[in-house]
Amino acid sequence: MVALAAGAASAADIGACGVTISRPGYYRVTQDLSASGGDCIDVNVAGAIVYLSGHSLSGSGAGVGVRFSSRAKNSFLEGGNATISGYAIGVADYASSVHGDNFNANHNSIGGVLVSGAQAGYFSNFQASNNGSYGVQFVNASSGVAEGVQASYNAGYGIWLNGAVGSRIDNFDTEQNALAGVYVGCASNGPGTGCAAGKHVASANQIYDGFADGNGPYGIAIDAGASGNLVTSVEAMNNGTDDLLDLGNCSAGAWFGNQFASASPSGCIN
Repeated sequence: MVALAAGAASAADIGACGVTISRPGYYRVTQDLSASGGDCIDVNVAGAIVYLSGHSLSGSGAGVGVRFSSRAKNSFLEGGNATISGYAIGVADYASSVHGDNFNANHNSIGGVLVSGAQAGYFSNFQASNNGSYGVQFVNASSGVAEGVQASYNAGYGIWLNGAVGSRIDNFDTEQNALAGVYVGCASNGPGTGCAAGKHVASANQIYDGFADGNGPYGIAIDAGASGNLVTSVEAMNNGTDDLLDLGNCSAGAWFGNQFASASPSGCIN
């Protein structure tokens, strides 16, 4: 692993994978990068700006394309329409107040974008499709945002709020995902199948202004035990079992202003 440090008024160029960013500053990828194993770029300091310059970051099935460690608070990823593929996870955020924009995290073996245990992670204008388990996952994270995201053709969920609190998902397109377009809950095998931790913890999340069409079995699914979640202004059509599903029987959430053909329970979802 090579450590990079940018000067206060200059940029440091990144020309190969295996880099750890250890000082705040501006870092620019100068060419397409390929990792033979492990991570490509690790951000291990607060206040770093990483510009991928539209280049591709290719992995060999392991590691993370761009990783923000817990030390990387207030850092920024600008993709310039870059593609991050072939890793276990495309982008992983473990720090608070990280912002990522304008990239494609597709064809990774586990997931496109992971926000884990972080507060106020904000990811916008990106694609997370054709990944092995999920497009986007907020796990035990709070006040996160996924905005302007396409998360389709993933082998599990398009967008997964797993123990997330106070997250906002808007202006999204989640189609043709294997289990659900958007899932609020903690079961890896689909709503109602149980969680390793034994309970569903996900509360006060907002899901609006999006599409969840053609998924199987579910378009938008909220598992039992999730509370205070809002779903509005969503189109969910042509999903395998239910377009909209609430296993908590809407006792602790709200659905309104949605367009759908089938819902369970039918009496409280609108």
